[in-house]
Amino acid sequence: MTSTTNYDVQLGFWTNWSHGQIQGATVTLTRRNGGFLIAFLAIFIGMVGKSFWRLGCFVLHRYFSTSEAQDGLYHQRQAILRNSDTAQDGAWRMLMSMLAWRSGNRARRPILRLLPIIILAFAISSVFGIASIFSSNVTSETLNQVLLKGTRCGSFSPAKANSVYKQLTLLLPYQAEKANKFLNYGMQCYTNNSHTDGCNTYLKPRLPLISTRGNPCPFGDNICKLDNDNLIMDTGYLDSLDDLGINTAQKDRFQLRMVYQCAPLKTQGYMKDYNDSDYGAVKRYMYGPVVNVKQTINWTYEVPVDNAYLPGDGTSSANIPRLEYQLGIEKHYGTPNETLLPGTNDWSPIPALRLVDADVHLAFLSAPEIHFSTPVNDPWFSAHKNASEINNQDTRQKFEAYLQDEPLGVMACTQQVQYCNPNLPKGSRCEPLRGVIDPRKSARVKQIFPSDSQFATIKWVDDLWTYGVYTISATLGFIGASALRARYSLSYGYSGPIPDNQWQLEAEHWIKGTLASLQDVFIEAANGMPAALEDFRQPPAANDTVARNMCVNQKIVSNAYSSFNVLGLSLILGIGVVIIVLDTGLEPSVAWWQRRKFRKRQQLEPELGTDEKETHPLYAAIEWSQTSILQLQRMAHDEAGYGEWSKCDKDVPVTEPGQLITSLNLSNVEYPMLRQKEETPVSDRDETDTGLETLVEDQAENEKKSKEDVDEMPPMFHAISERLDERGHGLGVHMHDEPGPEANAEDWRTLR
Repeated sequence: MTSTTNYDVQLGFWTNWSHGQIQGATVTLTRRNGGFLIAFLAIFIGMVGKSFWRLGCFVLHRYFSTSEAQDGLYHQRQAILRNSDTAQDGAWRMLMSMLAWRSGNRARRPILRLLPIIILAFAISSVFGIASIFSSNVTSETLNQVLLKGTRCGSFSPAKANSVYKQLTLLLPYQAEKANKFLNYGMQCYTNNSHTDGCNTYLKPRLPLISTRGNPCPFGDNICKLDNDNLIMDTGYLDSLDDLGINTAQKDRFQLRMVYQCAPLKTQGYMKDYNDSDYGAVKRYMYGPVVNVKQTINWTYEVPVDNAYLPGDGTSSANIPRLEYQLGIEKHYGTPNETLLPGTNDWSPIPALRLVDADVHLAFLSAPEIHFSTPVNDPWFSAHKNASEINNQDTRQKFEAYLQDEPLGVMACTQQVQYCNPNLPKGSRCEPLRGVIDPRKSARVKQIFPSDSQFATIKWVDDLWTYGVYTISATLGFIGASALRARYSLSYGYSGPIPDNQWQLEAEHWIKGTLASLQDVFIEAANGMPAALEDFRQPPAANDTVARNMCVNQKIVSNAYSSFNVLGLSLILGIGVVIIVLDTGLEPSVAWWQRRKFRKRQQLEPELGTDEKETHPLYAAIEWSQTSILQLQRMAHDEAGYGEWSKCDKDVPVTEPGQLITSLNLSNVEYPMLRQKEETPVSDRDETDTGLETLVEDQAENEKKSKEDVDEMPPMFHAISERLDERGHGLGVHMHDEPGPEANAEDWRTLR
């Protein structure tokens, strides 16, 4: 329950039945390893986003691909689609291209042709960026549901230690500490604030509790002080899995309901004056006889009429023992016949308070000589008697004060419980409301949980919380007046104002502590008691498979571990791997299939692909390959006349060994180009670095020889040559005139 408690948590795979067998598959890691997994998921989703963009680029590149002549914008778009690694890179390059081509009417509709791709790129980048951020939602950064190992599982057994001394020195102090913690937890966490620190151990910070005021008296003989203003508190149906964290499949789940009714009781007519030889005048309250270790007494509770020490010499209240509330308790377990619960009930209530189907707890409150600053109208704290004036020694001011009307106020609360089987129809799924240890409960529970395994489960659970939960009488017995909220307004025997419904606030305070203990009892049973109380731990029998199964199926929430949803992880990793594999293998697979199909068709149609007027069947595949950065670089150097290249249809083209290729020509820095072959300085060597014969002497000799050949031609050929020169023709080359606008219009292809 506290931050210092060490929980033995199961690491690895388990099923969280709150989400079903498939969606509930869970893996728990240490916080450190969980952080690594979250970081990996974020990086992995980024990789998937990159691959998804590349797939989109491949599809778009294929869609736009055409062998017809296109403008520069088309080729830039194809190059960007082929070579942009990420959506952000592609969007930025497309944006720059669109801005460059939109002015000067250099290309048709650049915005319409590029903007949709830019939007798509930004959308992909945003979606996967957000997915990367929210990938951590497969777990919780603060609290994660984890499963306890149950290695030290066991129920609470005071008799197992067989030592009264250990009970007094170890067990009772531990129980008093726990009672205080449960009440404090109830005050802190059973509020409307859903983000309260320290409420992060149980599966739920608080269990539901519905308080209803204005109810009739739950007892007979008109014994209640209030006829129609009493309190009912109902938890509703607490689910074993969703509320208590018992991690079982739907068929093994159960529901537990607790109902409490509280009312202040009349004291007039139920008290007697008695003069005790040791204590003087006392008031005895007659709500039924009590059996103690020595004898049976015919009264229920007694209190001295004046049991507070107040000095009469004006001594300061700081110089005397603190004036304090005093609380007493009695309880009775409901049963149709007292003989069915032998030795269980010490108190035998009067008929007005005896209930067959409910347990009854009595709380006796006295406030000896406590001075209230204002009259108290609360029926349990009632204080209207004038007290002596209180003097402030510093300011000389006088204050009025009030004392409790009677030596004692009495409140009675009933407690009822009920099991339900959520797998049965509504009309027959619940047993009747009853007391906690009603002797009829086994037969009733067996009716709604007929299978042996279900009944064994309920028996184990019932034994745990019946003797481990902190009821009203247990809480008040362990810590007494410390259980009162009214103590927080008490200082030096002087109390601040008390609201008219303080008794209701106190009752709700106790029940919230009870519910906190109910949340804790199953966790403590699975995790084990502190090592100092090992003698009081009763482990389940070796052959009790049901109990042992319950021990390893208790959930808590913890910020020391990270639990991940296996289905979510599987979807992220599975879909991501598919996208990455498609990105890696789709293009070569499609290209291989198209080449294979082309070869088969070429065997049947040898002329396939040789007609330049028709689009080559492999054009789209080859264009994708040739618009890569390395192939574009290869083609640029090849066109400049440098290098003998191989692997030109692969991803990485290479030159022959030892070949050098040209550099940039920066004679015009605003128009950088590759150096052309004829621009490269030549030498008198036989060969250039490229291996081509380019000697100036050879070129001059060839030109001279050509001229001599022309001079030796017959006169008829000289005439023909002169006529061809006049018409602007060369031998074998037709020199076209510059085409006019009409020709341009006819040759213009449809832009893609």
